[in-house]
Amino acid sequence: MRMKRYVLFLSVLSLLLMASISFAGRSGEEIFQTMACGACHKMEESTPMNPSVAKIAEAYQGKKQQLIDYLNGESEPIIDPAKANLMKSSLRRTKELPEEERVALAEYMLSAQ
Repeated sequence: MRMKRYVLFLSVLSLLLMASISFAGRSGEEIFQTMACGACHKMEESTPMNPSVAKIAEAYQGKKQQLIDYLNGESEPIIDPAKANLMKSSLRRTKELPEEERVALAEYMLSAQ
């Protein structure tokens, strides 16, 4: 009986460890791709509706925390605030990211300068 509990405990512990490893440490580029940010935000070219990542990086230069706060839904955008509603559904998803992944995403976007 003890052996079964021990094996069960180790199995659960292994699953939890594998799950935490698989979600931890994603790069900003990986997050950008898996969240399909590039569907609207091209790296260099802005569209009439969406700024490019380069334009976002330029606007948020030296304001990394403000970009992180925006991705967490805690501040207004500094680019095209009148179009902020377009990002609401995406911001719901970025708010669900762990803090370190929001930071990684912001750093990736800021590196596009």
